[in-house]
Amino acid sequence: MRYFRTASDDVYEQSRATLDTAWGHVWPITCIEPAASAPRDAGGMIVLAVNDEFCEYPAAAQMLAYVLAGGAAVEITETEYRVVVQQDPD
Repeated sequence: MRYFRTASDDVYEQSRATLDTAWGHVWPITCIEPAASAPRDAGGMIVLAVNDEFCEYPAAAQMLAYVLAGGAAVEITETEYRVVVQQDPD
């Protein structure tokens, strides 16, 4: 697994839409959870976990290279991700 934190909802949603289009997904089928229901860290940033294989698909690899190089997303550790998703929302 690989883990990421996005810089904004817009970046996340644009990435999701681009990959959905590349892979022929039509709502309600989507490659990753929509921003509205995605897990977030304490600062409100979306965190994402994906299989290594997902990251190797050409469209995903290109998207990741672009958002990581531009600082629109950062790769985080599994521990950082788990801290976020195991938080009690209440």
